[in-house]
Amino acid sequence: MTAELITWLHEQIDADEVAAANQPPMAWLPEGLSPDNPLAALYSPARTIAMRRDLLAAWRDPEHAGTQDHDSHSIDWSLRVLAATAYSNRPGYREEWAPADDEPA
Repeated sequence: MTAELITWLHEQIDADEVAAANQPPMAWLPEGLSPDNPLAALYSPARTIAMRRDLLAAWRDPEHAGTQDHDSHSIDWSLRVLAATAYSNRPGYREEWAPADDEPA
């Protein structure tokens, strides 16, 4: 895992947090899903941002990872997947950060 990827991911997550704060309330909900629907919480930007920050924290400090988490190799792979799936269309993403095909899921 490269320090550049970690720094870049922090920047992207910070940008997501700013963008979410600037959205009108409930703008993040898919069409047809009301705020009182129990599934609405799954789409919360705060929830997504917190999960991504937790993954970065687990990479920095394996003690932060819960017992359900895997070894550092899996955390590295997860961060690469996060970068490739959520942020690869953003400036600064490098193809070399993509997870290798032979890495475990």
